[in-house]
Formats: sequence, C-alpha cells, structure tokens
Amino acid sequence: MFEGMTVGQIRAEARKGAKRTLDDYWDGLFPVNPVPIARALGASVFLAELGDDEYGRLESDPAGANIYIDRDQPLTRRTFTLAHEIGHLVSHADEPDAVFVDLRSDRGQGTASEIYANEFAASLLAPEDDMRRMVMRGDSNIEIASVFGISLTSVEYRRQFLGI
Repeated sequence: MFEGMTVGQIRAEARKGAKRTLDDYWDGLFPVNPVPIARALGASVFLAELGDDEYGRLESDPAGANIYIDRDQPLTRRTFTLAHEIGHLVSHADEPDAVFVDLRSDRGQGTASEIYANEFAASLLAPEDDMRRMVMRGDSNIEIASVFGISLTSVEYRRQFLGI
C-alpha cells in the first residue's frame, strides 16, 4: 500500500483514513473511545499480559481480527495503542492474515506501516480541526490532553506535527 510514497504522503493518507473512520463509526463525543470503533470494524479487543517489549498486537484468525493491548500500561497509552492497531487494521484491510506487533523499543520504528498507524492514531484521538480550534482558543496542553483523553506528550507531538 505504501510503496513509492513519501513520509508526508503516508501521513496524509493516515489522516484521511482516520477522518473516514471517525465519520463512519464515531459518536461525536470526546474523548474518542476506540473500543466501539474497533468492534464496528470487526475486531475483538482484549487486555492481555504481553511481553516486556510489547504495547499491543493485531492478529487475525478465521473468526476475524483480534487486538491485544498490554494491560500494564496507563490508560492513555492503552487508548493510543488501540487506535494505532486500528490504523493497522484500516491500512491493511486487504491483508487479513497480517500480524502487527507494536514494541516499546525502537525496533521497527520508522517503517511506512508504523508511520501510518501512529499518524492515524493521533488523528483519530485528537482530530485536527478540533485540536486547532482548542489551540486557537488558547487552551493549555493540559486542557487539551484532558478533553482528548491523551497524554501531554501526545498533545506536544500532535501540535508539533500539525505545526501549531
């Protein structure tokens, strides 16, 4: 799917994918709850004890997609990881046997698939128009994090990537 695309093009596709997903499956309330979105896309979601280096994983079996989230992470991390796995599910919908393991370490970072999933997750949980509106209104990063249910670090990264 990403062959020949620049990082900017991959991020733009991820933002479009997140917007379509929100338009199709989101109830419009903040913070965005990715669990019903994952379920609407046909995935089962589980909290699990994953390995020391895993935040989450997406696997499929004959019954459909399964998303496993490390139960030992803070809520904001679990939420982002689930949104990230939904990004993999959306971007690789034509590959039902694909397996994605998201690691705490830097192994695998910077691949097209990971860039897409990270941008997708950020766009799903903190939609650009709403983020821009809050920044222009003068809301603090703490207020923004509270509304979107994301970490302060996520707010800082989101603002950096959006240039606001």
